[in-house]
Amino acid sequence: MFQFMTATRIIFGEGALSHSLSMLNQFGYSALVVTGKDEQRAAPLLGYLKQQGMRYQQLSVHGEPLIAMVEEMAAAGRVFKPDMVIAVGGGSVMDVGKALSALIPNQGSVYDYVEVVGRALPLTAKPLPCIAVPTTAGTGSEVTRNAVLISAQENVKAALRSTDLIPDMAIIDPTLTYGTDKELSARCGMDAFTHLMEAYVCGDPNPLTDMVCEEGLRRLAPAIIHACEEDDPKARADMAFASMLGGMAQSNAKLGAAHGLAAALGGMLDAPHGAITAQLAPYVMAENILAACEAGRITLLNRYRQLAVILTGRQNAEPSDGIVWVQRTLKRLSLPSLCHYGLCEAVFDDVAVQALRSSSIKGNAMPLNHERLVNIMRRMCKQEPIHEHSHSLSD
Repeated sequence: MFQFMTATRIIFGEGALSHSLSMLNQFGYSALVVTGKDEQRAAPLLGYLKQQGMRYQQLSVHGEPLIAMVEEMAAAGRVFKPDMVIAVGGGSVMDVGKALSALIPNQGSVYDYVEVVGRALPLTAKPLPCIAVPTTAGTGSEVTRNAVLISAQENVKAALRSTDLIPDMAIIDPTLTYGTDKELSARCGMDAFTHLMEAYVCGDPNPLTDMVCEEGLRRLAPAIIHACEEDDPKARADMAFASMLGGMAQSNAKLGAAHGLAAALGGMLDAPHGAITAQLAPYVMAENILAACEAGRITLLNRYRQLAVILTGRQNAEPSDGIVWVQRTLKRLSLPSLCHYGLCEAVFDDVAVQALRSSSIKGNAMPLNHERLVNIMRRMCKQEPIHEHSHSLSD
């Protein structure tokens, strides 16, 4: 038995935002608009709200979403009393928008509702209608049921999670990603990859998420370099579609150790989430494949082989070929190592302890203990080439 949840309505394609603006009226006449630092991408929306004479209040998000910042925004939102929340921006903006849609009608603190560092209480009041308009192709947050926030006190990321957090409308217009610089495009694109990859090999997949992951990976693999290096319309559209599918996959299957470790590292390092998961991905893949070989998990190894076939386009690909594809892609995209952000061996033990408490790691393809998690980080920091040590199905 399985279930599949996603946004109530998805509108996808070039010009989707301008063609969908009139649909906002069904949600009311006042809007809390959450934007990123590039507010120009929200210009068509703000122009429409002014033209319609609708009340709106604009809030801007810069950097990672801190719980304290969301608390302040929720207090301001309760005073404004919006009919809806519209989030136009990257993953952080999506997370803040969804969090505000839930918190404004519910009383209490953010800590009452977040996992890990909070009480994880269920929402008592239904969230406000939420309209998500992504301007990057990476998180897929426009179709997910969680909002990831950072607790500065505990130096850890925590999720506000509920099926009610899935946006009522996701408007995905690939043209809104045009002009995004290579580094941001790269870490967003690799974030989408990690969602699709981990959901595909996780411990709790289902037939629908398998279909979603396979199509997302087929779109992403040939498009990611082109989308990051130029505004190629097809590549940008394929990446936006893959990002959306990655969001669907992670909401309906599980993730894994890359996201479990990233949850701990995200609170310690001043590094974007996508940069962290990107660097972890190939080393987590390698550790899982090694563990699967040791345990004789042929079914999982075959799944890693199919992943490699999709990524490389070669029917005779081995599981390790998928890892090689990831490492070559990271090199081509010039994403910095986590040592660049200050990661050092002194924190490995603490990170592993926190990661083992995360919800993501519970869905990992193979059970990984403290020692294996430390090994992943150690090899990652050394930037070891992996394929030389990886196993094939014939080993």
